[in-house]
Amino acid sequence: MKTIITLTALLLSVSSIHAQEWSLNDCITYALENNIQVQQAQNSVESAEADIKSSRAALFPSLSFSSSQNFGFQKVESQSYSTFDAKQKNPTYNGSYSLSANVTLYDGGANWRTLQQSKLNKQASELEAQQTANSIQVQIIQAYYQILYAHESVQTNEEIVAVAQRELDRTKAKLDVGKGTKVDVAQMESQLQQNIYNLVTARNTEASNILSLKQLLQLSPGTDFSINYQDFSDEDVLSIIPSVADAEMMALNNLPDVKAAEVQTKAAELQTKIAKAGYMPSISLNGGVSTGNGNVYDSDFGTQIKDHMRENIGVSLSLPILDNRRTRTSIDRAKIQHSNALLNQENALLKLQNTIASLHLDILSAQSRYQSAIASEASAKESFEMMEERYNVGLESVIDLLTEKNNYLRARQETLQSKYTALMDLELLDFYTGQ
Repeated sequence: MKTIITLTALLLSVSSIHAQEWSLNDCITYALENNIQVQQAQNSVESAEADIKSSRAALFPSLSFSSSQNFGFQKVESQSYSTFDAKQKNPTYNGSYSLSANVTLYDGGANWRTLQQSKLNKQASELEAQQTANSIQVQIIQAYYQILYAHESVQTNEEIVAVAQRELDRTKAKLDVGKGTKVDVAQMESQLQQNIYNLVTARNTEASNILSLKQLLQLSPGTDFSINYQDFSDEDVLSIIPSVADAEMMALNNLPDVKAAEVQTKAAELQTKIAKAGYMPSISLNGGVSTGNGNVYDSDFGTQIKDHMRENIGVSLSLPILDNRRTRTSIDRAKIQHSNALLNQENALLKLQNTIASLHLDILSAQSRYQSAIASEASAKESFEMMEERYNVGLESVIDLLTEKNNYLRARQETLQSKYTALMDLELLDFYTGQ
């Protein structure tokens, strides 16, 4: 019964989440908590932590216990002839027990540097996990604003369809009173069907964008999902942005990309030093205790264990002389990895700079186009409304009216496109710079 109640509560909780209108922050928060790629990246961090523990343990002594138990039969030597009696065998048993310890005193610093490298690898894994999370957030921002753009485009097309229907009705009414022609009606009907087609396309685009966002959030396609559509003012679209240099500096301090490359370069540098330790001697301290027992002795188990006790301690030295170039090859490969890490670091910085510079330029361009589009749309709308009035009183033709309406529609679409391009890029710039 308790299990059923728990499952019911969980389902109600999930349903309440899906029933809400999702804001951009809601989408990002949900994705960071549930996205599989983010979870896999976090698993990599935990794996790197395990490597640190393993590297640290290598600095401490190792201790092992071993035991063997042997059973058999042995021919008994004849007392009179000093020969073996082939017909008589006695069972034999013996056991051995040993406890041994070993600790590395010197290995050219390989173990210590391996520990430092493991720590750097964990730091790099954490930064890479943040990169993965950032990549998901960027995709969500882009998908979210594409939905907002598609939604407003749907609204615009709905308005255009309503206008086209109104114009068709008026044209039919003019025909009924002998002031229009069937050609005019046909042209209006053709325009209406084209506007309806544009509306259907816009709705399909919005649905497709919503599906893409669902996939990013890893929600099932059948999940109820609605966006919290918000209004934006001209001030939102025309927000002032920092200079390219300032934006690059803020992004450099905020984003993990270059930091991750720097950490990986340090880890690669340590790998070269670890490889060079192969030329150095290694010294280790070892010791052990061993004993045994068997049925060939007359004493009891405890006495045998005590009497056969042996202790040893020693120091071992290993000095590499010729290893068929294995160490040299390891060093060469480590140097190549270090060189690649330096190139990756340089590439990460260039990529960041190019991203910020391109985004900065796109924002300024979109804002400029938006200001121009607003004026163009206002002019096109006024011209269309005047043309519609003149058409209604028979002073203009259908062709002229449709031309003005299409001009207005293009101006409206340009306003929407530049508006949401600017808003999306502004959101991305804020994300990159940590504002």
